[in-house]
Amino acid sequence: MASSTSAVKELQRELDNKANDLSKLQKDIAKNHQVRKKYTIQLGENELVLKELDLLEEDANVYKLIGPVLVKQDLAEANANVHKRIEYISAELKRLDAALQDLEEKQNSKKEAVRILFSFFASFLMQFV
Repeated sequence: MASSTSAVKELQRELDNKANDLSKLQKDIAKNHQVRKKYTIQLGENELVLKELDLLEEDANVYKLIGPVLVKQDLAEANANVHKRIEYISAELKRLDAALQDLEEKQNSKKEAVRILFSFFASFLMQFV
């Protein structure tokens, strides 16, 4: 009986560890979604800025807000800066998508491991009923 009690405790401990790992993965996925949402909003804002810059004529005045000061900026330079930001944000979104896919695969693997361990745990306990 003592060995069965220790086996139950060991199974319970292993199940708890796997459940904690799964919980951590779910938190990481939620964090990834938050960061991805932020970058998606920034991408939309920058694409809107690019559309507005495209409407301007070559000799139009463009100003950039640096701290509390508006600084005059060349239209071509402003376009280049916005394009670079869009490229950077797009690259970050691709990186986040890859990380999310990896996290979801790990999550599915952990869920399956928890399910298998739980069913084994339940069948083990049924021996004593």
